[in-house]
Amino acid sequence: MHARAIRRNIALFYANSFMVSFLLWGGIWLKYLIVDRGLELRWILLMDLPFWLVVAALQAPTGALADHIGRKRVIALSGVLYSVTILGFGFTTNYWMLFADYVLWGVAQATQSGADQALLYDTMKHGKQEKRFQKVAGRGFALGLGAATVSLALGGWVAHLTSLAFVVQISAVFPLIGAVIAMSMVEPPVARQIERHYWRDMGDAFSFAWATPQVRYTLLLGGLLMTATFGPVVLVQPFLLAFDTPDSLFSVLQVPLRLLAVGGSLAAFWVSARLGVPKLLLLACSTAIGAYFGLAFIDSPVAFAFFALPAVVQGLFNPAISAHLNERIPSEKRATVLSLMPLIFALQVAFFEPLLGFFADSLSLFWAFGFAGAYCLVLMPPVMILWRRAHGVISKLELKPIVEPAVTPGA
Repeated sequence: MHARAIRRNIALFYANSFMVSFLLWGGIWLKYLIVDRGLELRWILLMDLPFWLVVAALQAPTGALADHIGRKRVIALSGVLYSVTILGFGFTTNYWMLFADYVLWGVAQATQSGADQALLYDTMKHGKQEKRFQKVAGRGFALGLGAATVSLALGGWVAHLTSLAFVVQISAVFPLIGAVIAMSMVEPPVARQIERHYWRDMGDAFSFAWATPQVRYTLLLGGLLMTATFGPVVLVQPFLLAFDTPDSLFSVLQVPLRLLAVGGSLAAFWVSARLGVPKLLLLACSTAIGAYFGLAFIDSPVAFAFFALPAVVQGLFNPAISAHLNERIPSEKRATVLSLMPLIFALQVAFFEPLLGFFADSLSLFWAFGFAGAYCLVLMPPVMILWRRAHGVISKLELKPIVEPAVTPGA
């Protein structure tokens, strides 16, 4: 790849991140399903059980598919499927339609995970710029969060002028644009030692991840942190509904949370360089646990401030942990191994999210926050200990660089 193609790929990565994250429907979709369609929160969140099981089942196969046929094709496929999903949400009228749409959404989600990061890292590695990956990935993550933030506020305003359903329906356009952008990217050459075999390659990637403790425990800890920062995303709208937040403020109040996540992702490279990855991950776990218990024990609108903590954590840990993993994975296994962290996340959230809905509807919202805090408190410390042991952490991180094979001619 020439320097110009590398710069172009980075720019297109930014553009794709923006388009797939421009979610006009993001701030109003639960309200839309509850108020416009008359559905109950517990059953809406129960639909996430098949959704996340589909994501988990397809995560590694679609990651291997990206390594096999090309990452940009799989990213584009995800955009098309996601567009159809959103359009389906815009016209759903019952639980069966919602169920079918959630299953399709699961396929779209699985095809996206890992492929974009793998393509970006290999692009930068080809230009000997992999040390800048965390900074570029952080900017891409921040740009996606920025798009989500702008669209969050804009979606509420458009809904006020038109309808909640219209906002959901029009949102289907943006992932399609993202798919076109993805197909405009250039696939970097990838080092290959042997002829590719889809199922064997996927098995090799699983074996590599399990046999490499640094990778294994980073995937587990990353999946836990993804789950911890996902809970507040699900519960923020029910929280605002519980305290009778007026329509004029419903979306607006969620905007600062997205801005904090943007700031966290932009600062991730700086914070990681100064604290080190071990301290950053320990801080992220502690902050997420504290936020849940703050929301559980303070029955007041002022508890909304605790939603800010997971937002910052989400922005900080994603680029850092992605860079940490990419440095330890060979190119030919990259998308497959990276897909395992969303798989771990999906297996948890398949049951975690419906339980949040049943706690919130059957007991109270604060029981849901307490359950989430206890879940993190039980699982995070032992996994963090195993992660530190795998890296030989006392005060410094012991790095194990990956030696890549030479690129075969014509690869």
